[in-house]
Amino acid sequence: MPNFRSIAPTAVAAGSIQRDRFPLRVAVSVLLTAFNAGVIAVSGRTLYLATADHPAWFAGVTALFAALLGSLARVWIVTLRGRPR
Repeated sequence: MPNFRSIAPTAVAAGSIQRDRFPLRVAVSVLLTAFNAGVIAVSGRTLYLATADHPAWFAGVTALFAALLGSLARVWIVTLRGRPR
C-alpha cells in the first residue's frame, strides 16, 4: 500500500505558494481590467447607436455589458480574497 503522506504538501509550503501567486493574480486582474475597458471604449458607443431604436437588442447588449462587468468584479473579488495576510 503506497504512503500518501509523503507527497502531501505541508502547510508552510502551501502558504508560500499562495503568497507567490498573489502578484501574478493582481497582474492578470489589471490586464483583464484594461482589456475590458478597451472593449467598452471601442464598441460601447457603436453598439449604443446601433441598438437605440430596438428595445430588445438594447436590452441584450446591456445584459452583455453587465455580464462583462460582473465577470470583471468576480475576478477582482477572487484575487483580493487570496491576498496574503
